[in-house]
Amino acid sequence: MCKTLYSAVIFLSVFLTGCVVQPVVTNPQASPVSEGQEVFDGYTIKASDPLFIRFSGVMEQQTLEVVVDENGEISLLHLNEPIKAGGLTTSALESEIERAYVAGGIYKNLSVNVTMTAKVFYVQGEVNQPGQFQLMSGTTLLQAIAGARGPTAFANLKKVTIARHGRVYTYDIKKLERDPSQDVKIDAGDVIKVWQKWY
Repeated sequence: MCKTLYSAVIFLSVFLTGCVVQPVVTNPQASPVSEGQEVFDGYTIKASDPLFIRFSGVMEQQTLEVVVDENGEISLLHLNEPIKAGGLTTSALESEIERAYVAGGIYKNLSVNVTMTAKVFYVQGEVNQPGQFQLMSGTTLLQAIAGARGPTAFANLKKVTIARHGRVYTYDIKKLERDPSQDVKIDAGDVIKVWQKWY
């Protein structure tokens, strides 16, 4: 009986050990993302988006920083016509730039890499800390002013403007504070100005 019990214990130990060392694969297709890496897959480029373009295989231009204009276009060296970037992903824009250079006979072979750079907005006028701020997803006008340390004692809270794509929009901060559902989202490149009140 002891021999039988001993054999059973050995078998159970081997069985459990085998179970422990088996790896668990939750998603064999998943690719790792390094810490701090931003994933823009699926994001479509919009007007005022800042882009960093790196060229490989050519001598004249290595890197280029551009901002998408209000028509959703960017202008590049040696190309007579601007390239439509608005509505494209960064990978689609890479292919479009490569196609334009090759089809135009400018370069026979090149590789293009397009990445998004940090988006910013500006707060000016009667705030305690005016300047340039990094745009976080979902930032609103009230949050932007709070991020600039709030309005000064001389601020006219009934006249706060946002300059965007050549247009100026005026807001009453007191009304937005009473009804936060009316608060507006900030876009990249927005210039917010808190005006001074007149006594």
